[in-house]
Amino acid sequence: MKIALNSPKKIIIIPEFSKNLDELNIEQVNDRFEEKIVTAKIENIGEIVLWHNSSYDAIGQWTDQDVIDRIKEIYNIV
Repeated sequence: MKIALNSPKKIIIIPEFSKNLDELNIEQVNDRFEEKIVTAKIENIGEIVLWHNSSYDAIGQWTDQDVIDRIKEIYNIV
């Protein structure tokens, strides 16, 4: 059974879970070059994707500061 939609609709698959934190503790950063993906494991959050495929190619040799900047970008931290 299918439901046709007139236009694409944003559907929340996983409900939002939020928590107020005063710091982010990066436990581990993994660079899986064969898969072209860099992930970070953050305490209280879990694993997130920092760069993948074309963004992986574009970042090149990333630094710790690149990781911090990317996490701030993902979570809209000023």
